[in-house]
Amino acid sequence: MVFIITLIFGPLLSFSQSLDQNLSFYIQQMNLRPLSSPPPKREALYQLGLRLFYDRQLSGNENISCHSCHSLTGFSGDTLPLAVGEGAEGLASLRTQSAGMLIPRHTPPLYNLGLEGIKNFFWDGRVSFHLQGGWQTPEDGLNGPNPELKSMAQTLDSLLAAQALFPMASPEEMLGKGSKLTRLEAWENIMTRLLNGRLGASYRRFFKEAFPNTENFNIAHAANAIAELERHHFLGNNTLWDIYLQGKKTILSDRMKRGAVIFLSKGSCTNCHSGDHFSSFGFQNIGIPQIGPGLKNQDDLGRMEVTQAETHKYRFRVSPLRNIGLTAPYMHSGVFKNMWEVIDHYNHPMRSLHHFKWDENHVSYNEPLILDQRPETMSERTKNLASNLPRNLNLQVEEKIDLYCFLMVALTDLRNQKDLFTKGVLDEITDCSPRI
Repeated sequence: MVFIITLIFGPLLSFSQSLDQNLSFYIQQMNLRPLSSPPPKREALYQLGLRLFYDRQLSGNENISCHSCHSLTGFSGDTLPLAVGEGAEGLASLRTQSAGMLIPRHTPPLYNLGLEGIKNFFWDGRVSFHLQGGWQTPEDGLNGPNPELKSMAQTLDSLLAAQALFPMASPEEMLGKGSKLTRLEAWENIMTRLLNGRLGASYRRFFKEAFPNTENFNIAHAANAIAELERHHFLGNNTLWDIYLQGKKTILSDRMKRGAVIFLSKGSCTNCHSGDHFSSFGFQNIGIPQIGPGLKNQDDLGRMEVTQAETHKYRFRVSPLRNIGLTAPYMHSGVFKNMWEVIDHYNHPMRSLHHFKWDENHVSYNEPLILDQRPETMSERTKNLASNLPRNLNLQVEEKIDLYCFLMVALTDLRNQKDLFTKGVLDEITDCSPRI
């Protein structure tokens, strides 16, 4: 009997060990490690952030909160191709434009943004670390080692907190359409509402508990609290892949392991999605179709909007990939509805870009999301395509399924595994379940 069992299962065991050996080679070569953990939660700061995250007083017309676009039901996003700002209604799949403005870009998810290794924020990277120290942001007074707005800049405790400032001061997102307030005026108004408004007594107590040695509060204190909430509330660092890297080799199915090998080798995914976060946090033009109004004239120049460098045209931030299975649609314009479309795009990006089909009438929007296929812009997107982007991966059907399984399941946090089945993203795929 032992001989028969060995005869049957011996080759399967050997094959699985071979996959582990292949993966071990790439893991060592690329120095891949499990994601780190955040610093211990500062409970009082977290509780303040929790209230602020859901509070519409952070918006100019008190009709939108952070949670409106980064909802729990939307897995820290809004599930829409393009975001809708102040004046919109509903959450996640029920969110509609209504009286809101159409935002030119997709709402990015919030997972793991408070961990080590994050270098910039927003699709164009307009919030980052200044080369000479301090912050680099759209607000000049906050920037560099000797900022004009010294009190605010020195209060900010992280890049994530610096990022949290800007949606509140954006007329399209939270401030209110047509507002003429400067960012500083908008931020001062928010603090006045919070500390002296209808919930003023409560908020003064929460701010004091979070910052016991502070007498005068500014918007940076609120941003620190929101960052603390995001740091711990949207944590996805306990994925099957992280557990595999810690030594539990049986947690991944063979299909997931094959997908990981494709990701790390034939797929050339780590040309951009490298490191512990599976992102270089650089900027790349990978030939993504453009829909909607764009930032100007139905176009979006991406990183070039910040740097003005022609070589940065149509480059967008490389997204980290933990919990990617829950955060569709994908890309800066939200054009790919699911991961199958993403994989097909990478398999042959030129063909994907030039033959992309899009239904301009979306149920969530008042206006059509026009697909830009003008010859001049299509030519520019093609001309500036990233040099390290393979033009034809030639992935076969089974290889696509393996890669899909790795991305959707192996990179999803254990706390969210059940959500994959609820969303139906694993229907009719075999050997794609965690072996917990």
